[in-house]
Amino acid sequence: MAFVSISFLVSSQNDSAKIIEKVYLHVDRESYYPGDDIWFKAYLIDASDGLLSANSINLHVELISPDSKIIDSRVVKLDNGLGNGDFHLSEKLQSGRFMLRAYTNYMRNFGDQLFFNKDITIINSSDAAKAFSDSISLNQNKLEISFFPEGGSLVENVTSQVAFKAMDENGYGCNVSGQVYSSAGGKVTEFKSTHNGMGLFSLTPAPGLKYFALIKSRNGDSVKYELPKSFPKGVVLNISNNQAGQLSIIFKTNPETFPLVTANDLSVTVSVRNVALKTYSFRMKSLNSFLNIPTQDLPDGIVMLTLSGADNIPLCERLVFIQNKDEVKVKVESNKTEYNQRDSISVKVSLLVNSTIPQDAFLSLSATDNIFADNSSKFPSTISSWFLLESDIRGPVEEPSYYFDPSNPDRLKDLDLLLLTQGWRDFEWKYKTMIYPPENGFTISGRVRKKFTDKALINSMVNIAIFKTGKPLIGIVPVDSAGKFSLKGVDLSGNGKIVASVTGEKDNLQGWLLLDSVKYSPAIVKTGISLKTSVKNNDQNTNDDQNLTENQITKKSLHTFIQYVEIRNSIQKKYKLSDTITPGEVNIIATRQDTYESPRAQARRYLRGTPDIELVITKDLQIYNNAFHLIETRFLNPFNKSGLKLGHRLLHPIYMIDGNRVRKSDVEALPVSWIERIDVVDEETSNAALTTPIEFEESVEYDDKGIPHPVFGYSDGAISIILKDDKDIVNNSVYHSVNVRVSGFSEPRIFYSPKHHTKLESDYKPDLRTTLFWEPNIKVENNKEVLLNYYNADNPSKVKVIVEGITTAGIPVTGKTEYEVK
Repeated sequence: MAFVSISFLVSSQNDSAKIIEKVYLHVDRESYYPGDDIWFKAYLIDASDGLLSANSINLHVELISPDSKIIDSRVVKLDNGLGNGDFHLSEKLQSGRFMLRAYTNYMRNFGDQLFFNKDITIINSSDAAKAFSDSISLNQNKLEISFFPEGGSLVENVTSQVAFKAMDENGYGCNVSGQVYSSAGGKVTEFKSTHNGMGLFSLTPAPGLKYFALIKSRNGDSVKYELPKSFPKGVVLNISNNQAGQLSIIFKTNPETFPLVTANDLSVTVSVRNVALKTYSFRMKSLNSFLNIPTQDLPDGIVMLTLSGADNIPLCERLVFIQNKDEVKVKVESNKTEYNQRDSISVKVSLLVNSTIPQDAFLSLSATDNIFADNSSKFPSTISSWFLLESDIRGPVEEPSYYFDPSNPDRLKDLDLLLLTQGWRDFEWKYKTMIYPPENGFTISGRVRKKFTDKALINSMVNIAIFKTGKPLIGIVPVDSAGKFSLKGVDLSGNGKIVASVTGEKDNLQGWLLLDSVKYSPAIVKTGISLKTSVKNNDQNTNDDQNLTENQITKKSLHTFIQYVEIRNSIQKKYKLSDTITPGEVNIIATRQDTYESPRAQARRYLRGTPDIELVITKDLQIYNNAFHLIETRFLNPFNKSGLKLGHRLLHPIYMIDGNRVRKSDVEALPVSWIERIDVVDEETSNAALTTPIEFEESVEYDDKGIPHPVFGYSDGAISIILKDDKDIVNNSVYHSVNVRVSGFSEPRIFYSPKHHTKLESDYKPDLRTTLFWEPNIKVENNKEVLLNYYNADNPSKVKVIVEGITTAGIPVTGKTEYEVK
């Protein structure tokens, strides 16, 4: 049998143990109705340098319901860190807060901290009002506040900076003020939050005293909160300056600790995700010591500073944000600010690079009705905030893109507060227990054993064929001493079939083939995840500091959503429309009279050569009781009147179903309606194709111990049955072969945007698109521009155009614009 090589995917990275992957999805909008389409673009980077990563090729994207169930999934093929895909939402989905989750197999080594998560709202007009009103919190006076000494601990007689964060009943930051008292009864200091419930104050703990804060709740009651205790010995770390190019650090201690730390060098390690980048050694010569660290070679984003003493024992840690890279902007402009319905739109996307290093950018663009694109905060999550901030700290971040908006003068100071309160100072990464390798395509593996004893069948080969449209992928894999085999890096898109069989030294079929599961086992979804959307009553004018967050929608917006979907549903029923318009019908003026042949049938010639006889199953042949009755009448009966000619009639044929050897009884149980066609290969052709005579199992004899032994003979030909694409058989009598369905990479659909420039009657069908345009594959060269064109729909609204992506230098970028449709 002639075999061709299987297509493989190979990663460009060899030392994956030093890699930390991050992934981000740019999604076309925030809110959807049942029956809509979700479009997304994926970006995978190496966290150490921010560059697009080729460490993994398989990206798993899942749609998770409010009750923490995976209801749909995709395997996206990444090409040098880039890929795209889509979901079609079921018409039966109920209202609620759903979640998109994306991760590589390799990310699972570090828990789910690195997984990308994005909440989306699905609104069904039949239950939306009840679904979202039920999620309003009932405890309106609950207040939680936590205190975080800089570096980790308070030390007696050493001045420390103490950060704090106050949260309301929904877990969002709220403004507070209060006073700090000692256990001796005196007021020590006052404090007040400055951003999203966060703030900072100084404290010098005295020996033997405890400290607490008094804060007034919103109902006027005073609430007491204890501060962390202080230690008699230790070292305090303080960041005194974080300017471009340099980081200034102050190390402070007390007289009781000073003799202990002067005897040995201290070290400061700069690391990203537990990957040490640089280490600096120094010795404290006074109670206050200074160290300046250059930052030009550090990656943009969050880095950890760890101060260690003798024997590398950590003394204190601190997170800081590094921003070195030259400014890069994506500019998005529409040719007008106001349009009519169905007008043509031109959007210009340009890359502005203020750098001597040329950079290109890989971008994706969405143009969406504003109500569906932005029912969240003023500063939602972006590719910059995710890669540089959100993926590196614990817990959700309110208004994450606020910290990356240059128009906010206090953004870096507020970002430092966030790191002091939500940092991952004690996060542990366990590299020694990495069990999830990077996926670079699909793996077909299993074990081969003897048929009647559970022992490895050595000196055998596994023949694997993967059937899809066109030429099949075929290969031969050796079996090791333990009977195991593995074929890695298979490039497979869409659905296909795996046909595998075991052959010995003389190409005889033998043994028992046990195939590992071809289905991917997804990461566990944590139960109790908060996916409900609360409704904020914005009908009253208040001075409440709570901004609208990504987990809230207004009552006004909810009412608009419900109205909109009811109108749209009535129009859709009349015109049979969908959220994403598809290309118009093609007028067929003539049809080619070719006999249909499925990809499975087309592929058979690569395994057997051209058959001597082909019989296509038509409706008139379905009068036969079963497949064997048809075969017996047409090919085994010497008096058949079919006019088909063989060298001689077949007396002892072997039977095959979709390439698998089967028994005669299996053919007798097979309905004719399941079959697409039957091929017949006579003795001469079949032997030439296989190079050895075809061995078949005539019967089974039992020895005196009751152990079965098959009795073999030789056939005079083969009858190959090809099933229809939607049919399979479960055949337990065949041990040496398997035939299973397999799913490969999801094949992304192409977003279709209609062209409203004709006067045809079909052009007057309602256009109810909410995503007007989606283009996941845009490449913009350094200081150049790209022009994109599409047409508006029938909805009078504001349209938001959002562009996200990453440059070839690893800088995440976001740009946006708005226009109005009258």
